Amino acid sequence: MSLRKFFSDYSLARRAMLVTVVTLLTMLLLAGLALSAYFLKTQIEESRVTALTRANVASSTIAAATRFGGYEVIAESLRVFDTGSGHDSAAVYDRSGTLVAELVAPGEARFPSRVADVFNLARSAVNARPVQYPLLDDPSGRDSALLGTLVVNPNQMALGASVASALAVLGIVLAIASLVGVLVAQRLSRALLKPVADLTAWAEDVSASRNLSTHAPRGGGMEVNRLATSFETLIAQMAEQNRELKRKQYELRASNTHLETMAYSDSLTGLPNRPLFESTLQSSINAANAAGKSLAVLFIDLDNLKAINDQHGHAQGDAALRATAARIRRALRNADFLARLAGDEFVIISPNVTSSTDALKLGERLTVWLGISLPEDQWAHPVRASIGVAVFPDHGDDMATLIHAADMAMYRAKALPDDDSIRVVGATTMARSSLTRPSVSNVITLPAHGRKSQVGKL
Repeated sequence: MSLRKFFSDYSLARRAMLVTVVTLLTMLLLAGLALSAYFLKTQIEESRVTALTRANVASSTIAAATRFGGYEVIAESLRVFDTGSGHDSAAVYDRSGTLVAELVAPGEARFPSRVADVFNLARSAVNARPVQYPLLDDPSGRDSALLGTLVVNPNQMALGASVASALAVLGIVLAIASLVGVLVAQRLSRALLKPVADLTAWAEDVSASRNLSTHAPRGGGMEVNRLATSFETLIAQMAEQNRELKRKQYELRASNTHLETMAYSDSLTGLPNRPLFESTLQSSINAANAAGKSLAVLFIDLDNLKAINDQHGHAQGDAALRATAARIRRALRNADFLARLAGDEFVIISPNVTSSTDALKLGERLTVWLGISLPEDQWAHPVRASIGVAVFPDHGDDMATLIHAADMAMYRAKALPDDDSIRVVGATTMARSSLTRPSVSNVITLPAHGRKSQVGKL
């Protein structure tokens, strides 16, 4: 369980009390650790000072015993450190640093045989280090010879017992302070959070009854009163803000619809544009591939748009493009998809074609409808165009290949002699870059003149 989830399951009063108690306990713990460290350091230093003082007092006696006596005399001189329970340990090392005699307190570690290893007696940070005091032949002389070294090791067990006793007392004090702090924090949190609880109950009552005329409870300090006033202001503004939000949402939906229309449609003809065509073609290829069916792509390129613009102006050219889009729509089925790529280029996706012949028949129908003017057309003249037809999967099994095949078929249609007819050319298995004239069986031409009468016969 995360810390946030843990806190979310508790009320504000409990969380405030918990935070207060944890903070208090942490501060008491840190204070206890600081006092413990300070007391330990003081005790260690006091033990060393006491040992050094005793070494200084006993040094002359032990030096005389070292100068004139043997082991028994030196050992007897160390009895001066036996002051009772918990006394310090002492040892004498000769000039070469070899242990001569020692007095070890009960339970304490024995001295090493070499004076160089004396500091190993302090095994941890809570142990006081031994004190070394030189034994001189003549303590009052500056150049007196060194007789040996007196080493006093403070009683570590007595030091540990003193520290443990102090820590026990400190622990009892901290426990009592913690208990008192918990009780104070509990009462304080309840007293401080009662106005918040009253304000919460008022908000729940307003939400349940929908009575916006009741006033929020006051009391509990300036902050809580300001919060109550803010709640009342918020409730008063809520209805207006909701109405404004609904209006903004409506405007946003309308704006999104407009932006989507602009992003995927041609502004002149209202037809889908290239991005929507490519996504639709890819979806159609996937569906046809999954169903094991065919689909046709027809590229349509107007042959005389530049001439219309040059002779009649761009306004008439735009009228011709809009008329072309309307005429092509009349020739298509409901399932067919028509888009304008750019300029004078249109493209059709026709699903569920059974063969290339079926696709060419759709191109032939287009040649007829491109010559029929509608009542709403601003351009009543026939439209000349070159149409390239490609079928999936015969001429390509992916979007890029299929588009390229239809595009090349359209360019091959443009390469045919200009005999004032609309030409429909189907894609073949020849190289994509070839623009040679296709076979007659793959080409449909229809004279541009007299197309209205031919439709009338139909």
